[in-house]
Amino acid sequence: MNFTATVKQELISLPLEKTCCMTSELNALTACCGSLALLGGGRVQLHYATQSAGVLRRIFTLLKQRHGISAAPRLVRLNSFGGVRQYQLRLTAEDSRTLLRSMDPQRRESAGLRGVPVRMTRRICCRRAWIRGAFLGCGTVTDPARGYRAEFVLADASRAAHLVRLLELAGVPAARIVRRGSEVVYLRQGDALVTLLGLMGASRAVFHVENVRAAGSLSGSVNRATNCDHANLSKQLSAAQRQVEQITRISLACGLTALPRELEEMARLRLSNPDAGLRELGEMTSPPLTKSGVQQRLRRIAAFAQALDGTAPHNP
Repeated sequence: MNFTATVKQELISLPLEKTCCMTSELNALTACCGSLALLGGGRVQLHYATQSAGVLRRIFTLLKQRHGISAAPRLVRLNSFGGVRQYQLRLTAEDSRTLLRSMDPQRRESAGLRGVPVRMTRRICCRRAWIRGAFLGCGTVTDPARGYRAEFVLADASRAAHLVRLLELAGVPAARIVRRGSEVVYLRQGDALVTLLGLMGASRAVFHVENVRAAGSLSGSVNRATNCDHANLSKQLSAAQRQVEQITRISLACGLTALPRELEEMARLRLSNPDAGLRELGEMTSPPLTKSGVQQRLRRIAAFAQALDGTAPHNP
């Protein structure tokens, strides 16, 4: 089961809420999964179609509990789409008329399913229900292990604009594009995805996304620390190699005894321990030195070696 199906299964299992929220969720499902057929004589028939049996079961439950409407769902196969299963639910003309009028008393059946009644989304709970219904009807979400993205594919611009407004009111930044003639509302940020899932009531999905984000953050921190340690080690070995070369030049030119006693001691320690760090070298001296003390002596040795390469005599 992919992540979209997992999230929808969790949303479908949520208990039905207040009457106003049931109406709002059913309105969104009707806008995303519903279509109207003209029967003649001013009569219309409302038809629901979805590829999810669970979503159709949710629609059926909302219709029955909210409006007392019962209809027989059926399963069909669409050969033109590679035999994809589609679940359908057809209402009678009378039930269709009743449902459309209940969703918007000012709506005429012939006006189609465009637009969203404002009264259904004035309350925060009804907004959440509408967004949940829209996701069940036409939403998808990418597995968080592959990225953070959720999409709603809607049929017209008015519904897409309404959804964007609802998401923005809930603190979820969303954008719109047109893809193959459909309006697509999408978001692609981890924080926005977590907010959306929590808004719809998918708490288990929120925990899953947060776990993936935490694991990714930990992995990133480990990688950064490893890269930093590798860079520091490379820098340390490069500096040690340069110091060994300088000491070797001094030894070949005039011998290490030409150095002051404390510098001679440090030069011999560096030659004997080319991979040691500054702290380790400091612990080997007598008396022990701090890192800054070791660094100062190595700088004096480097200056002595540079003076040997020039013409002027050097007095360390």
